[in-house]
Amino acid sequence: MKKISVVKKISVWIILGLTFTVLFSACSGESRKEPVTLTLMNDSLEQESEFIKARIGDFEQAHPNIKVNIMDVNPDAALNVFKNALLGDQPLDAMRMDYLWVPEFADLGLLYPLNDMLPESDRKDFNPATLRSVQYSGKIYGLPSVMDAPALLYNKRILRENGFSAPPQTMDELLEIARKVTNKDHYGIYLMDASYFSLPYIWAFGGGTITDDRKIEITSKDSIEGLKFMRKLKQEHAAQPYSGFEDAYNKMNTDFKEGRSAMMINGPWALSDLLSGGEFKDAGNLGITTIPKGPKGQASPAGGHGFTISKYSKHPKETYELISYLSSTETQIQQAKEVKTLPTRTSAYQDAALAADPVFQGFKQQLDAARSRPLIPESSAMFYDFTSNLREILLGTQSAEEGARKIEASWRTLLKLDR
Repeated sequence: MKKISVVKKISVWIILGLTFTVLFSACSGESRKEPVTLTLMNDSLEQESEFIKARIGDFEQAHPNIKVNIMDVNPDAALNVFKNALLGDQPLDAMRMDYLWVPEFADLGLLYPLNDMLPESDRKDFNPATLRSVQYSGKIYGLPSVMDAPALLYNKRILRENGFSAPPQTMDELLEIARKVTNKDHYGIYLMDASYFSLPYIWAFGGGTITDDRKIEITSKDSIEGLKFMRKLKQEHAAQPYSGFEDAYNKMNTDFKEGRSAMMINGPWALSDLLSGGEFKDAGNLGITTIPKGPKGQASPAGGHGFTISKYSKHPKETYELISYLSSTETQIQQAKEVKTLPTRTSAYQDAALAADPVFQGFKQQLDAARSRPLIPESSAMFYDFTSNLREILLGTQSAEEGARKIEASWRTLLKLDR
């Protein structure tokens, strides 16, 4: 009887041991995440791109089960590249995209809604205007990363040497200063033919483009006055003397940082490049102020970029971990210091170093005069015909009225208003 009892006890201990081994292995398997590879399409410019890659490296160290493949995309081609990748069923998990594109991609059903993933504390921390920019039909489709609103940048030395101790406060003063500083060595202001940079002028005169409820305003009297003012800057030799707009954006920045222009309208994304120029080796020579007031307003287009998740991502949870990390307060503070971008989180503005940075604060003031562009699915397409017609207006090959009518006609087709 004793032998049998011993055998039974041994059998029980063996069974219990095997059971605990199986249970321990199962639990360990549940706590150990399987490795995941994510693909992020990144449309940022060089310096910001390098920063994002460095932060992804930090993310991978903190998340050893997640590997991130980064696909750099030319910003000028990003809209179509993203769309083709998603519609073409390419492996893609996340995108860094312009806020302007979110309504279109969401309307096409290409983005993953984040409402159930975004904590209430984060919702309250994001700037309300930027969080609104990544929403469509009541759903949140992205995490805002940077926000911007172009300001008036000016060369303090040029203005001072021509008798101006302060930048222009009104559009009339802008015209006056731009005319008076123009000589054989430099000109007043560079005018971009891109429609985005025309919005401060149009809004200053009380005009508009398209409203959120799809009302076209570009042919209004006030809008045309804004376009005429831009043309006047060219006619009165207050702007660049060039006959065309080839490589316009790069030309604008180069002329400014090399002292060939006194003023331009540009955003914080350009700062790193500008501060590398000869005129701004002393950063104190770079002036930043709000867009001059017009007779009926003062505004600058609010914009920026955020991170979105593909509707077809096989790993939305891990992708959210990635984009949450890339839009965190810590990341935004570090990026603001290194790349001079403006954070979208209110908590980031409590950083002492940013509060004491005059360049950073100069752009921050412009945010108070920022105005959102129309949040409609067609937003990303509405500026094509706008830009081409604006160019003809600035070159004097068509009147402001004629150009505005052509823009309206293209928008009526785009919005299907004539049907």
